[in-house]
Amino acid sequence: MTLATSSKDIRLYKWPNITYIGLYETPIDCMLVKSISWSCDGKEILAVKSKGCPVIVDVYNKNDLNLEAYECSFINHASVGVFLNTDPDKIAFGTDEGFILIYNVKHARRPQDFLKLQSSIQYLDFSADDQLLAAGCSNGTIVLLNSSYTPCASFLISGSHTLSNLCYNKICPNLLAGASKEGVLSVWNTETTDNLFISKQHAARITDLAFFNNGLSSVGIDRKFVTYDLRSFKASCYELDCPLSSLSYLDGTYELAVSTTTGQLRSYDSRNMKSPLRTLVAIANGGIKKISFPMNPDVGVLGYTDRRLEDDFSASGDFSIASGSSPRRSNACEKYMKLGSPTTADTDTHYMHSPKKYFTSSKYEDLNKFIEDKLKVATRDFEEKLIQTFYKLRINTSKKFVSVEDKISQNWNNFVDYLKFSGQGATGESEMAIQRYNDEVDDQAGSNK
Repeated sequence: MTLATSSKDIRLYKWPNITYIGLYETPIDCMLVKSISWSCDGKEILAVKSKGCPVIVDVYNKNDLNLEAYECSFINHASVGVFLNTDPDKIAFGTDEGFILIYNVKHARRPQDFLKLQSSIQYLDFSADDQLLAAGCSNGTIVLLNSSYTPCASFLISGSHTLSNLCYNKICPNLLAGASKEGVLSVWNTETTDNLFISKQHAARITDLAFFNNGLSSVGIDRKFVTYDLRSFKASCYELDCPLSSLSYLDGTYELAVSTTTGQLRSYDSRNMKSPLRTLVAIANGGIKKISFPMNPDVGVLGYTDRRLEDDFSASGDFSIASGSSPRRSNACEKYMKLGSPTTADTDTHYMHSPKKYFTSSKYEDLNKFIEDKLKVATRDFEEKLIQTFYKLRINTSKKFVSVEDKISQNWNNFVDYLKFSGQGATGESEMAIQRYNDEVDDQAGSNK
């Protein structure tokens, strides 16, 4: 699997070894890559820069480690961009002026522009079926647009007038999460417009969000990693050793990548966040803004199950179901969900979902490759530990031999001094005594070896 990271440039890493495999270097006058987005086929990455036209980076076309890229013509003042989930040739852009633009990569013509929103657009994300587009604005409002790109609903994070991130669940089309600079997180059912829950686990800006399996995770500059169980509405909070900037899950697994504001890339198992599986200093003199794995098309659709049949996460902290919310069952997250007016749900039922996985030959190949990579990593780690152990043993043995030689040399010098100044015996007797002493020294050295 390939992980994309963005800061001033875009770098690619092979996962899980975190091996550097490619670079797209922005021009000198570009200060930052604002956003990145993978195409649904995993072949291209869209990059919106702080200056200049957005570019599409070809992951498989590179000269040595330098990735090839081409500009999106006619796109000016873009603030964010995202590929559609079902079409690798279509892109949605948001601009500083508040326009939504739809760009066709194949046609490379002037993009279609739609109704102007009230403020600049900072975040964009499509629902899993591309029937809805969530646009996060600088005034803190999330505007929902339908398939005709006409506004049909809007959301605000309770108790906050800012927006620091948003994301759609890429499997269940009606789940939308938003986060604020004050550390408040909300999840909505866009089918009913209900606010399912609100969490105040974070004490400062939430920098990134990601859905996975039956849960949602968030990271922030307060060094916290928080996992929310969408079956039981409970949260688990872990405080790490430095501010966190982004996270991304490997689809269908509990393994995730986490980046820090100090330039580190870390691999974790979300069920044990006490220590990373692997760490790499990717940028020595700066931070990482965003990281992202490509989507895995083999991951199955999620349905809803009774939470009494599932194990809950351990939980603590301020985490509550929003007042007035009405979480309800749905028919296994039908592929095409349409926005509707709020309805009254059965209060005895609970909202949750669990994975239904469909295995294909490509899935088995991916699993086999994943296991092989894990074995290679484990083998290399074992070899490194073995080499270190033998090296320490060799050093300790050498120290002991040096100590024995020092003792022998000291004893010999003392004996010679004794013969010089004792005045006892003739020269012949002294030579015989020296010879006997040499024999004893040789015997002692042999026994030590």
